[in-house]
Amino acid sequence: MKTVLYYISGHGFGHAVRSAMIIRKLYAKGVRTEIVSSAPKYIFECNLKGIEFGYRNCLVDIGVVQENSLTNDLEKTFEQWSLLLGDEKRWMDEHLNIVSMLKPFAVVSDIVPFAVRLAKLASLPSILVATFTWDWILDFYKDDDLRFAELSKTVGEYYRSADLVINTPFTYGIGDFAKKELVPLIGKRSSRETGEIREELKIDDRPAVMFSFGGFGFGDMKNLRLEKLKDFQFLFLAEKARRSGNLLTFSNKQVDHADLVKASDIVFSKPGYGIACETIFNRRPLLYTSRGKFAEYAPLAEDLSGYIPTRYISHKELFSGSGLEKCLRADMKFRKGMKTDAGDGDIKAAELILSI
Repeated sequence: MKTVLYYISGHGFGHAVRSAMIIRKLYAKGVRTEIVSSAPKYIFECNLKGIEFGYRNCLVDIGVVQENSLTNDLEKTFEQWSLLLGDEKRWMDEHLNIVSMLKPFAVVSDIVPFAVRLAKLASLPSILVATFTWDWILDFYKDDDLRFAELSKTVGEYYRSADLVINTPFTYGIGDFAKKELVPLIGKRSSRETGEIREELKIDDRPAVMFSFGGFGFGDMKNLRLEKLKDFQFLFLAEKARRSGNLLTFSNKQVDHADLVKASDIVFSKPGYGIACETIFNRRPLLYTSRGKFAEYAPLAEDLSGYIPTRYISHKELFSGSGLEKCLRADMKFRKGMKTDAGDGDIKAAELILSI
């Protein structure tokens, strides 16, 4: 069985889920994947059931350090990127040994900059799966701290030797590359009926609002006083299941994230690629709040409104007491003419990886 070495950003869970979709299609075509990522293994286990894969937990990139789901820490972001870049030689030596052991036919990266240079050093094809790159994200902070301009330039150099860049709709800030291929969106679509999921999970007829904030949770949830909004029920996904009144938490071993999106009437999140795809594929409106200063946020929120009903709620409105309830009671119906997507980007991406 051929092997591909796949490096995946651990920033949030969107990169991991997108990559898992491609890995499933590669496996169907006779390719085993060795995953290297700081994203937790259970995310891949949840999304790769029945698929043989390898997993190595390793710091592969920094992304943007977050204090919580809604607040960034720029000082720590700069410090940690600087430490990682300063450790490049040791990192490359360690991963060249992995290449030597596994003998992959290619190195795929979503969106790990070191992985692109690793492929070049190992004389292997390099494929970058990206809807943005970290240099573009980091450059967004140069007005806050001039050091980010130089950091962005340094990180950007790692990407330039990619042999192929695979991107989808909702791509922003991708620079010039020798070869770029656009494929449809890559994400999860529930294959189950809404009623079936709700019956299995004992979700009653009240409007169900799913809270989805990636790997960061939503630590300020207690301040929202959700238990007082008894006309609604609020759904969460975590490691352990528990119920308390209208707050229903399901184990990630009990239900798939996309199924819980499908079971909901409204999804509440911060805009990111993964949740954008799942709300589009499962046709659910999105109530969203700011994720702090992040370059992808504004263009993604604007483009997403062409696919599904969306509504913004500020942090002030969210924690004001009645702001959330007003938004949940607002009309968020699908409009005629909203865009759709074939949703087979994972198949196309796998074909492109094999063709190289």
